[in-house]
Amino acid sequence: MDAAAAVGPWRWVILLVRMGVSFVSFGVLKSMGVFVDEFVVYFECSTRVAGLVVSLPFTIGSVAGISIGVLLKKFGARPLMIISGAVFAVSLIIAAVVSTSLVHIALCFIVCSFGSAMMRNASVAVLLKYFPDNFASMNGLSLIGGPLGMMIVPPVVQQLLQLYDWRGALALLGAMSANFCVFAALFRPLQTKNSYTPIADSEPRSTSNPPPIESLWQKLRQTFGIISDTIYLQMFVDEPGFVTIQIISFFGGTVFGGWHIYLIPNGISLGFNETMSSFLATFSGFGSVFGRVLSGFLIDHGLVKAHNLLAGSCFLLALVCLLDPIAAPSYEATAIIATIGGFFFGICQPILFVLSVNIPEERRVSALAWMVFFSGLGISTGGFAIGWIYDVTGDFGVAFCTMGVISAVAGVLSLTLGPTCFSCKTQDRE
Repeated sequence: MDAAAAVGPWRWVILLVRMGVSFVSFGVLKSMGVFVDEFVVYFECSTRVAGLVVSLPFTIGSVAGISIGVLLKKFGARPLMIISGAVFAVSLIIAAVVSTSLVHIALCFIVCSFGSAMMRNASVAVLLKYFPDNFASMNGLSLIGGPLGMMIVPPVVQQLLQLYDWRGALALLGAMSANFCVFAALFRPLQTKNSYTPIADSEPRSTSNPPPIESLWQKLRQTFGIISDTIYLQMFVDEPGFVTIQIISFFGGTVFGGWHIYLIPNGISLGFNETMSSFLATFSGFGSVFGRVLSGFLIDHGLVKAHNLLAGSCFLLALVCLLDPIAAPSYEATAIIATIGGFFFGICQPILFVLSVNIPEERRVSALAWMVFFSGLGISTGGFAIGWIYDVTGDFGVAFCTMGVISAVAGVLSLTLGPTCFSCKTQDRE
């Protein structure tokens, strides 16, 4: 019996739960752009430093997500996600209430990132287990919660900012994030096979010879081997195209972070008021909804190969970024650019998960975690680099053009993957 048949109708609850996780996660991410100018003024820092700090809840902790496969087997999805959700929410609240410097906020956001990474990776792993045959479509559908969060949460946070200043708005954002724990409670424990094999009684152990004394170098090699097996470092050698997809994930994260963190500050710098600028996130989220639904439908129905769809979307996203300076004087044109850009982001991000489905099942969750890790590094890089470009040039147009070039490079790399590296259906290789 396959996994889908085994879990029955409860898998649709899992789908809705992942939508909720995406809603909160991406809503918080997009809302971080609202705090950039506030941090620059309050802490008297540069835009690049503020951009780096607000990206931290979704980056550094991704390194812990690499071990998600082992943690899921040891603790199960539900308790792991409940604890992770609590860490995420409490860290945001502490950052808002007790922080007296940007360093304090950065430290709280780093702790927050560990909860974020575990929530995202565990929810993807569970979804893959419940929908093994049509993961592309269900993954895209479950991520609709993300753009809905982008559409709704940033304007609300902007209003909270005007009512309660940045501390009150950030604390309430953390309180909203506590819904992670509620969503996690709805996950049913995954049933896994027990891999423990007892030693047969008929095999007596010899005690005549003591074990040889190992050198420090041998112990280090043995420790490294255990770590390597745990996080499947061998994938970087064995799996064709795996290194390339990590580079694409990094570049994609750079553009994703730069776009979502600085879309609202870009609007403010163009002279639009804060409320109008926050609604640019709504337009971006609106476009992203259609992109996420379309990507899974096209791939699962065999209408286009995943790597070709990713490449085409990266090239068109590059064009959108390059057109941003031209649209700058007009709010309507900027809103259209935000909507189209959101559409192509909605296509690109789910595909990064889908590209892992042809990796053997025992390595698949770790492969997803590695992609999230490199994507997280890219988000921090985008948060810092795009802010640095703005600090140097004083023009977000140059920064958005830079993101266009990076997106084009990711598109070229996507073309090199080829259909032999990643397939459109979930198939385990023998």
